Amino acid sequence: MDELTTTLEAVKDPETSLRDRQGVIESVEHLTVALTATGDDSTSPQLRKQLTALVKQVSSALKVGYDAQAPSRTRSSVLLVMQRTTSALDMICDSRTPAELRGKLLTITEGLSSAVTGGHQTASLRGFEEHMGVAQEDAAATPETSPASAAAAMPPKHRDALVQLVYEQNEKLQVFNNPESSSKDRAEAEKDMRDRSARISDKQEEAAAAQGRPEDPLGKAAETCTTAIFRSSAGDELPEELKELVPGSWRPDGVKDFWKSKEKSNLLLDVLAELQNNKNVRAPIKIAPLITELAKVVPREDLWSTIGERASYCQSTAAYLDEDYGVAVGTWLE
Repeated sequence: MDELTTTLEAVKDPETSLRDRQGVIESVEHLTVALTATGDDSTSPQLRKQLTALVKQVSSALKVGYDAQAPSRTRSSVLLVMQRTTSALDMICDSRTPAELRGKLLTITEGLSSAVTGGHQTASLRGFEEHMGVAQEDAAATPETSPASAAAAMPPKHRDALVQLVYEQNEKLQVFNNPESSSKDRAEAEKDMRDRSARISDKQEEAAAAQGRPEDPLGKAAETCTTAIFRSSAGDELPEELKELVPGSWRPDGVKDFWKSKEKSNLLLDVLAELQNNKNVRAPIKIAPLITELAKVVPREDLWSTIGERASYCQSTAAYLDEDYGVAVGTWLE
């Protein structure tokens, strides 16, 4: 708990971006679920032991991940890995989770936490930031859906296939990061991770297609899509890419970080951001030009690997804009 308290205190620093701060807060919230489970009499002794060890390891990883001395891009990427990793704790602690699935999620969470703690903040590690939440977060109908109900909503065959791919990806990550691995083994592991990452993205798109197009109206679909991109690894590029869309009053200081959006109408999103002077601001921004610019930052070939199942909301938004307003949104509908 001391490490968690220290990390939470550290992110109060005004220089911390909203995205990083939210990542730490949400990670701690997931850890709290695990801590609660360790004190629950209904939790088996074996799982209680596993969770106790895992909470300690994840807490250490989260502290390492929030390294104020690291480049902001590296820190944000690692915190995103930890945010997605800790999201698995909700499902691990859910009594309805099948034992085999729980075991795989425990192994994946332990492996990623160990990689972060060991300082392996590499491209191979960042590849997991898009895929770790595949069993629960990516299955959610909206960002507010609970992990348990989200897991129940995803057809088991898709969920299990995705988790298996991430589980195998984690095994290769351990080979890549093992100092005793030969250069040949590491090279083969890195190639396998790249190939498997593409398969994971394909499987996510396949699962979404099986569920059908989201039925939310344009405003809600755009909110879900936009917030997912804001909070993804692509978020670092947005202040520069979207600078022509922000209100004139934001431009003298410049945007430090886009945080999230909220449906205002079928034409507008209420966008929340943080300026370089650390002031939090919000303003309505037209959906069509915003989505069009986001499609340039995250084209279709990168959409699923960047935000997972939320990509279906981006494609739904693009379909609405195309059908109702004649606005072509990059490659999202190809």
